[in-house]
Amino acid sequence: MIVIAVYLMSILAGGCTLVGSMALFAKRKWSNRSLGLFLGLAAGVMIAVVILDMLPSALVANAPEAGLGFVIGLAALVLVHLVFFSRQAENEGLLRLGYLIMLGIALHDLPEGMAIALGNEMKVRTGMVIALAIGIHNIPEGMAIAAPLLMGGMKRVKIFLCVFLISLITPLGTLAAQVIVQIIPEVLALLLGFASGVMIFLVFFYLWPQAGSKDKKSRAQGFLLGLLIIAAATFL
Repeated sequence: MIVIAVYLMSILAGGCTLVGSMALFAKRKWSNRSLGLFLGLAAGVMIAVVILDMLPSALVANAPEAGLGFVIGLAALVLVHLVFFSRQAENEGLLRLGYLIMLGIALHDLPEGMAIALGNEMKVRTGMVIALAIGIHNIPEGMAIAAPLLMGGMKRVKIFLCVFLISLITPLGTLAAQVIVQIIPEVLALLLGFASGVMIFLVFFYLWPQAGSKDKKSRAQGFLLGLLIIAAATFL
């Protein structure tokens, strides 16, 4: 029963990503202010998750491994950008951004799923609290994925399928943790560091400039809102 409960918690936490994306589907026309606000929100969410959650956890677990993972994450995104996105039509910029955010959040969700399993190993209540916090995190993350894809013209059904696949990463991480972390304990720090590097690259080289090109004031408002949401989920 305990094993079933931890997977159920993980599935629900991952499913919150879908909730966030579906919240955007009802809005059909996007002003520059809306674009700036949601892209700024995505930037704030990602920065807060890295600073308040992922990097501290990784450094406590294994600082050298976390640092190595961070550098590899940055290098991987630079390589992805140079190989796949160095030549991109202007009207495809938002779609490119959406795909890269999906990559960053997928890499983020895998170790989060592991964290649910690890917390549950200590106390069932600890696993539940971690799952709740991750679920809250995943709602704005779902918005962060869906917003640029929707604004870039992708059909809602395809966006839903993409986000649904991302929502499966969290329970996949929970499953993997019960095997991998027992064999290679430092892998969690490496994965958290890697995902942190990926997300930092996304924010500073894509999200922040893209949001500012739409509306700088709403970008700042969205960024602060994203920071507050994750800070509240972390400390309350």
